[in-house]
Amino acid sequence: MKKLLCLCLAVVLLLGLGVPAVAEGVEGKDEQLRRVTLQVKTTLDIGDDYTSFNGDPYDRGETTWWYLSWYKDEEGLNVTCDSAGKVYSMNRYFYDESYSYSYTPSLHFPAFGYTQALAAAKKFLPTVLGPGEDAVFAPRQDSLQERSRYNLYGTLTLNGVETEIGLSLNFRTSDGLLLSFYRDDSEQLISGPVPSASPAFSAKEALPKFSEAVTGSLEWAYTDYEKHEVRLTYQLGLDYGVMLDAQTGELFDRWNNFRGYSNAAGGAMPEEAAAADMEKGLTAVELAGAEKLEGVLDGEALLAAARAESAFGITEDYVLGSVNYRAAEAAVDPATLEEGQETDDSVTASFTLVKTLTGPGDGLTKEEYDELTESGYTPTIYKYFTADANTGEIRGLSTSYYGFGWKEREAEEEPAISGIALGFLEAQYGDWLPLCELTSASQSRWSSPQNYFTYTRMEAGYPCPMNTISVTTNLETGFVDAFSCDWDEELSFGPAGPVVGEDAARESFLKCYEAALRYVLVPQDPENWETAYSWRLVYLADISDGWVKGVDAVTGEANYLSWSEEELSLPYTDLEGSYAKKEIETLAGYGVRFYGVEEFLPRAEVTELDMLLLMLSARGTRMDYSEALGYAEAGDEEALRWIYSEGYAQGFIASKEQAPFRSVTRTELCRCFVGLSGLSEAAALPGIFRTGFADEDSIPEADLGYVAIAKGLGVVQGDSDGAFRPEDTATRQELAVMLYRYLSR
Repeated sequence: MKKLLCLCLAVVLLLGLGVPAVAEGVEGKDEQLRRVTLQVKTTLDIGDDYTSFNGDPYDRGETTWWYLSWYKDEEGLNVTCDSAGKVYSMNRYFYDESYSYSYTPSLHFPAFGYTQALAAAKKFLPTVLGPGEDAVFAPRQDSLQERSRYNLYGTLTLNGVETEIGLSLNFRTSDGLLLSFYRDDSEQLISGPVPSASPAFSAKEALPKFSEAVTGSLEWAYTDYEKHEVRLTYQLGLDYGVMLDAQTGELFDRWNNFRGYSNAAGGAMPEEAAAADMEKGLTAVELAGAEKLEGVLDGEALLAAARAESAFGITEDYVLGSVNYRAAEAAVDPATLEEGQETDDSVTASFTLVKTLTGPGDGLTKEEYDELTESGYTPTIYKYFTADANTGEIRGLSTSYYGFGWKEREAEEEPAISGIALGFLEAQYGDWLPLCELTSASQSRWSSPQNYFTYTRMEAGYPCPMNTISVTTNLETGFVDAFSCDWDEELSFGPAGPVVGEDAARESFLKCYEAALRYVLVPQDPENWETAYSWRLVYLADISDGWVKGVDAVTGEANYLSWSEEELSLPYTDLEGSYAKKEIETLAGYGVRFYGVEEFLPRAEVTELDMLLLMLSARGTRMDYSEALGYAEAGDEEALRWIYSEGYAQGFIASKEQAPFRSVTRTELCRCFVGLSGLSEAAALPGIFRTGFADEDSIPEADLGYVAIAKGLGVVQGDSDGAFRPEDTATRQELAVMLYRYLSR
């Protein structure tokens, strides 16, 4: 019913605005999405096991770029492609790995480095590069620290010639899986054929041709700064944008001779490929994603919708620029929806309207227009709209003025809002505007010929700045250039009085500061940017470790917020008598500690949460222990998820299953440190390890390698009887000693 209503509204709007229907034979957005999705699935060998899909188009010139997204339980895939289905970027991500980019501190030859990445890239790139395209990669020295990701950077070549377009590929080192691919020309519009790769003259012949582009001057310059030696020198330069056409010999500046771009077509599926054949290769969720774009208004219909609002002043000389569509949420398979479950099928359209001025107007006098055009400017107005893609309802607007110069003009101190704009606001925000007062009215003195107005809600005679309505108008025409509204309908107001006096509030505010004596440089003439400066001895109001958010007007108390982490680094008060006092304090001095608490509790049993927080603090993670404990006590698995994901990625734990209050044994700590060292695979080898502990027979075979390697690293030692006690629950001070030994090895 919801989709039918949207379709009906769109039809009514099209008829009411007199917008022409899509020409017969022109491919609709839904048809194009089906086609490019099938092409991308074939290119990247995407399976049918994803449960959610979304496809958003972005029109630029005559080209449509597509942003395709697939999702399933623990995995997502994003792809950018052109209208032919050619892939320009790909990003595969796993929710359980999204918080970490890890490496182990143990040094060893990497299992996956430049050689493996290059081989994988050469296997993958032919599937996504077009005819004549290839890539070159500069040799790279590998790090001896194992990392969870490996980045490979290269350059695109065309017909064997290098370009300025960069390529990047990101691999997961554990199994070589390609996680992302990106080329720098993604979304860039390229027009025309690729010229021949054969130059008309050699590089040796080309170099002298740059002579006429070399500029500079003859002047004295330092040859030895320390000795203050100078010599008469030609200071020369060649602008970065200057280049030479290798076939015609034309010397030109790329930036001063800027040319527009549009995407090169190619790789489209044959016309005879039937829609039925395409749908055979698409899953239900992919078809649902395409259905979201059924009935969306095209650019001409959106242009008509903007023109229908007279307050915008969209005359016939505005032309349509880019159009972008975005669904509110990704599509899901309708068969998986629960009874009564609704989905948001709305689509937002973002489009640009462009007006190139051919004479004075829109805030420019004839004298100003002539001066600008004679200086090489082309005054142009860009209007950026957002609208409901199905109904054409305009939801937002902003305007920019390009090429209007940077000349200061006389500005009214309190300009009056135009009747056009006020009428628009009354129609748009009729229930809220009466609650507001005009709190700001200003006029641009530079470039944009605009007036700015802000209406703020008043409550008990005081402004409520979180409820505002703003509008920008053209100062000459009075048309609306921009509008926005920030409005919280659920505000709960506290008492409006009695209030403390201003003097008391200032006193409370300044108590958060301290006076600091300083020498400062002060300009002799503040109105002249070339002025000289003078030294002055002054006091500064200093508040280096925080800021004052405000002073409560009723209580008179300042709301002081500190951003210093020192408050979390509280000195421990319970270390006397602990054999690990030195180790615990040393670790704390390096930031390896439990944050936000004054008690280390050295004799307490180590829990899984304790182990993770202390080990992660060695990686620079600072989390308030009480806060993390609160999440655990509340059973908030989502809040703890990043801790476990990071701990799993670092090798501290073997599973992401959460058991924050589970006691950790001495053997498990050995596994933790071996995992941190990257030696877990070696530790799992059977029948080759001996520990030398008196109770080695009580150590399970599966744990023997971990205990032996931990002992070899110097992390664990036996007790006075030479025993390891594998099943004993570890204490916090034992964990601290092990970590101290590991960091000292």
